[in-house]
Amino acid sequence: MTSLLLFILLIFSCGKREDQNGMINSETEVIPEQESWNSEITLTSSGKKIALVRSGHMAQFGKKKLILLDDKVEIDFYDSEENHTSLLRAEFGEIDERTKNLKATGNVIVVSDSGETLYTEELFWNNKQQKIISEVEVMITVGTDTLYGIGFESDAGLDNWTIKEPKGRTSRLVDIDE
Repeated sequence: MTSLLLFILLIFSCGKREDQNGMINSETEVIPEQESWNSEITLTSSGKKIALVRSGHMAQFGKKKLILLDDKVEIDFYDSEENHTSLLRAEFGEIDERTKNLKATGNVIVVSDSGETLYTEELFWNNKQQKIISEVEVMITVGTDTLYGIGFESDAGLDNWTIKEPKGRTSRLVDIDE
């Protein structure tokens, strides 16, 4: 009797499962094809390094052309001359292998080599446009100035940026009439 019960449990546990929409998903769809720990990925454009991605754990899903980063994500960004421009840190990340676009989530901090620091919970790197984009709340510090907003767009070095719905504080003299 015990053997029969174990056999029945084994049959049902090895089959395909339905999700909440009734779609059947095999167990292999959630298992990465490759995994690595304490790894680096170099992203290039026209043969030039644009980003160096490091993570404590990476999982590659070949059919989806997706790499998930889920442990101590760090991304160094480089300009068109391959000079370092900024460092991004986040809890999690995703790389779309087709477009080389990145998504960083969870306590995202970008520190530029020129001194600006951006804080947000979600950030995208659009590889085609070579832009950092966020549609959620952001805070950027430039020297003693701090700006807040919802939505942000910049180059990787945080040199030319736009913040939506800005508000903040400055210690500089500002001419409001300009």
